[in-house]
Amino acid sequence: MGKTHSEMASYIKKLIPADIPKVYPLNPILKSISNEENIRNGVVAFRDFLYGIYDLFISDGSKYNNPPKNSEDGNSGHESAGTLAVGYPFIYNVTTILLNIGYYGTLTGNGDLMLFDNWKMLISGELAKKNISVLKIVECLRFLVSCGLCFNRIDLDAKKPDLNELSEITYPATPVVLTGLKTMAVAHRELSANTVLNYYVFQRCDYRVLLNETPDTTALIKDYIYPLSVKVQDFVLKLHYHYVGAGLVCKMKMHYFGVIFSYSYKSAVLFDYMPSPDGCSISTKAKNMDKYANVIEKFPIRLREKISRGYGCEKKLFNEPCQKGCHGFSFSLDDSILDISGDIEIWLDKELSCLQGK
Repeated sequence: MGKTHSEMASYIKKLIPADIPKVYPLNPILKSISNEENIRNGVVAFRDFLYGIYDLFISDGSKYNNPPKNSEDGNSGHESAGTLAVGYPFIYNVTTILLNIGYYGTLTGNGDLMLFDNWKMLISGELAKKNISVLKIVECLRFLVSCGLCFNRIDLDAKKPDLNELSEITYPATPVVLTGLKTMAVAHRELSANTVLNYYVFQRCDYRVLLNETPDTTALIKDYIYPLSVKVQDFVLKLHYHYVGAGLVCKMKMHYFGVIFSYSYKSAVLFDYMPSPDGCSISTKAKNMDKYANVIEKFPIRLREKISRGYGCEKKLFNEPCQKGCHGFSFSLDDSILDISGDIEIWLDKELSCLQGK
């Protein structure tokens, strides 16, 4: 079955960078928004504002649950994560309206007021096949009011609010949120196309797209492993440093909310690290086990049994939920992996030796 609105919101929240530096180089295109200090402070404030939005989805998401259209085929991992407009329409509508407010709105004065004079731009769905209805817009605006945003000169308590009056937007609790809103909306629309961090930049408040440089993969992976326990984080980083040091290339790929860090030797992928709505995992499509069968024989029984079952999708599973066999031998990144972590590293080393022809 597909994830609920609450579960999806919980996953997206974990993709938001937990640690945003106080100082980092900004792309020159952002200088027209405000000074650099305000922009950086605004992005942190907007990140915290998004946390509040997702917390409301997490606690109250049952109101908005509609099973994703692809839930019957079992695509509850990266696949359903990519269909936000279809599977999670309320999250999509709220964040898309917020994105449009930020992009088309104009900051005034000290940045504590945003003017918005074209309400029709609120309904321009970026991925949806049709525009968002006025009724749904009002529902989303009321939700944003519950998050602390104020839409002055419009009576959202009215039975049929007049959206033509939507012209002034404030966030009294932390006014600099509006600067962060504007910054991340511009980044989403104008800066994300030329980076690997090119999906749902706004919804993830991915400040790294603001950088006037290419993000380092080590910094990226640290941002994505913070929900894991400290010991599991150490294991992931140990693999990362070990194999990058051995000459493998680590590349990050995104597809909507699906994230993959692939470690490759030449054109061959040795293993992947994958955060997903179903939890973080590492996987490998090792194919040379017969060349080091004597090593595998010494592994713990549960690891040997997993290897003996192999991986892949069988025809008999055609009408059953996806078993993720296409990911290879997959291991959940929780504390259960710790007692076999050393064996997994030995296994990957042996596989790498075969790829290198040693």
